[in-house]
Amino acid sequence: MNAARAGWSLLLAAGIGLSLWQWREAAEPPGRHGGHTHLHDDSGKPARLYAWDSAAAAQVILAAPDATLRMDRDARGWTATPPGAGRGFDAGEFVALFSQARSDRVLAPQPDQPYGLAPPRLRIDVRDAAGATLASLDVGALAPDGLGRYVQVPGEPQIRIVPAYQTRAPLAAMGREGP
Repeated sequence: MNAARAGWSLLLAAGIGLSLWQWREAAEPPGRHGGHTHLHDDSGKPARLYAWDSAAAAQVILAAPDATLRMDRDARGWTATPPGAGRGFDAGEFVALFSQARSDRVLAPQPDQPYGLAPPRLRIDVRDAAGATLASLDVGALAPDGLGRYVQVPGEPQIRIVPAYQTRAPLAAMGREGP
């Protein structure tokens, strides 16, 4: 009976130690976690990248190193420049999804890792009717898990990982849907 009591005491002590370690890790800044952190809003959802309403979007520009697609919205809907480019790309559907874009992981860039962002595979710019930028994002390679994609908000030093589905449509519109 004494050995069983000692075993339970050790198990309890290990649980307390693990809880204290997790609490200490959570209290440290992201730089102490190898540059990786999780960002969540007050409801526990991953934090939104931008705060804008999709109804304000009047222009979507998709720029790859060798091509650019511009979608403009007017009273009749979205039109593409050059005409006929980006067939199958629904700019309205994309803007509705992109206005809710979320990232739950942030990394400090490592110099030996390009993340597919040097140069980016694609730059996404969303502008309002006055030409003001609502959102801008550089899109890189798929993360090793295949579910996320490396991205960078211009002007931010860190690299983010967003769910791959958030960038799938614009990459496909530009013929860049691969890794």
